[in-house]
Amino acid sequence: MNQTPNAQHPPLDVEASADRTTSNIKHRTPNILWRIIDLIVGALFIFAGIAKILNLDQLIADLQHLRFASAFADLGNLSVADPAEFAHDINNFRILPWIVSVALAFYLPWLEIFCGLGLVFRVLYRGALSILIALIVVFTLATIAAKVRGLDITCGCFGHASQHWSLPAHLATNLAILAALVLLWVSSRSTKAS
Repeated sequence: MNQTPNAQHPPLDVEASADRTTSNIKHRTPNILWRIIDLIVGALFIFAGIAKILNLDQLIADLQHLRFASAFADLGNLSVADPAEFAHDINNFRILPWIVSVALAFYLPWLEIFCGLGLVFRVLYRGALSILIALIVVFTLATIAAKVRGLDITCGCFGHASQHWSLPAHLATNLAILAALVLLWVSSRSTKAS
């Protein structure tokens, strides 16, 4: 352990250190905003998937009317939703054969849940974003096509709690979700580039 008494420590660059700290704070604020959007959009798709798997109609109605005690009691009475009902919702668009509608009724809720979890936990993030963007675009176009053809459809997007929404409400919701997904996609690309 030889130490030389004349060894000098490198001078500390206080200004560069202060700039890095300020820079980290500047970059952290947008990241927090994107994480909040990730969590909201992810939770929205997780809820949509769960609403198709479980019968949440009574629970949602109680929450809408601020009957929290009844809503808490409804949690104990949750039952599995009828996938045939969701298959009928898909089939009402009159775009796909019945067998494909049934397959989608079993598959789509789980896909939405897993993609939502991908956004929340940032696992396979860009893949989850890609799938969700494709799903929302296809559903929006199918909704518009059904309305143009004069079909009166019920939406199965959030279970049957959203079945009484008007076309403008459906489109506004879908476009807001699509805008959030596209912003997250652009944000993830700019973060990856830097």
